Amino acid sequence: MKYLNTQISNVIEDEAIVIAELNGQILSGNQIALDLYNYSSIQSFKKHHLRDLMPEDFASLYPDEMTPEHVNFDGYYTHVCRKSNGELFACKLHTHYQIINGKRLLIGHVQKINGEVDIEKIRLKQNITVLERELKAERNKNQNKALLSSSQQLCQCFPVLSSHDLKICHYIAKQYNSKQISELLNITTDGVYTARKRIRKKLQLKAGDDLTKTLINCIKHC
Repeated sequence: MKYLNTQISNVIEDEAIVIAELNGQILSGNQIALDLYNYSSIQSFKKHHLRDLMPEDFASLYPDEMTPEHVNFDGYYTHVCRKSNGELFACKLHTHYQIINGKRLLIGHVQKINGEVDIEKIRLKQNITVLERELKAERNKNQNKALLSSSQQLCQCFPVLSSHDLKICHYIAKQYNSKQISELLNITTDGVYTARKRIRKKLQLKAGDDLTKTLINCIKHC
């Protein structure tokens, strides 16, 4: 399938494709999606939001924007979806981002599950999952705000630090250990050790100087 002359990636034969803005506004879909969700045309499909494809209780939990915490990057998850006539059905859903004409869009790959399934059980699990993801998104949002604030303060004290150095300094000041920092920044613990040495050198710290205290004092008094 193509959208705006761009090939949609990783499409499997006979699966529905839904293309939407990150805020959930539907932009397009293939014929399989129209048939699956019971819409007569692309024009009518595009008038709707992704909330309209979900059970009403789940739709009320839909975020204002699909951040990475809300996206099924790592495979297909079981969901319950809603047709235009209100009928519910079970499906497997995989979502990811794709850049099209310089804009990041949300791509949904939907495969209907045939046979008997426990719709109510899937709906309950689905609601729990979206609440967990919303909490994670809010937690990450708060962490990013804290990171930005401390980075600005550290940069004023130590303008020689790079943006990567500032991230590591933020977590050092929060007294995270090297293993925790490596997991948060997706680098090796050796990489954290190397960064600590580099930061100490840039700050011209002596052997007996405490890096953590130096960073904490900067954030407190800057």
